[in-house]
Amino acid sequence: MSHIILDSGPVISHSLNDLLWLFDKVKDYYGTEFSMTEAVKREVIDHPLAGKRFKLEALQVMHLMKKGTFKVISNPDIDALAKEMLEIANLCYYGRNQPLQLVHYAELTAVSAAVINKADAVMIDERTTRYMFEKPEKLRNILQHKLHTPIEIDKAAVLRLRKLARNVKFTRSAEFAAVCFEKGLLDNLLPDIPKSRENLLDALLWALKLNGCAISNKDLSTLMRLTLR
Repeated sequence: MSHIILDSGPVISHSLNDLLWLFDKVKDYYGTEFSMTEAVKREVIDHPLAGKRFKLEALQVMHLMKKGTFKVISNPDIDALAKEMLEIANLCYYGRNQPLQLVHYAELTAVSAAVINKADAVMIDERTTRYMFEKPEKLRNILQHKLHTPIEIDKAAVLRLRKLARNVKFTRSAEFAAVCFEKGLLDNLLPDIPKSRENLLDALLWALKLNGCAISNKDLSTLMRLTLR
């Protein structure tokens, strides 16, 4: 992939696991361009810098921006499309006759940036946003189970939303890390223990899962099996 748009989740997941250097390696080895919108930048840099808890991670992201690994893209068309998506997205699902506000503006700027810039993929760890575009019926089932109430879906609104995304490809931190592992970019971390590759991949994927990447245990096991085969 030559151009990937980043949501805040994958950046945070990688920074919390000291894995931001993977973006450097992928850019250097394969020439992949990583971009984020102004709204995402505010979530991973501006807001954390105003506090203490994630200030170090924000500074590390700033360093990658200074190096050119991460780029910020700003375009009125991105903002306009994201606002249109947000308006429709928050009318797609209803519970107790009330619309459910399930997604946030910053996430949708990442999706709209992928559309406007014709990027190869948008990397989003948040399950709700991905499923709204990719598996809207499954999202309804998840919401019904979580909220313990019947959920209605406006299929016309969902169709409009998906058309706006124009078949954007979604990926997440787990898949990105698995590809990096498969390409040997993490071989320097292979431990001197039995089943070293299996143990490293297991540790890698679980670390990302536990720090924000929404992936089920079943999907994680499948990803491991496909990566190790």
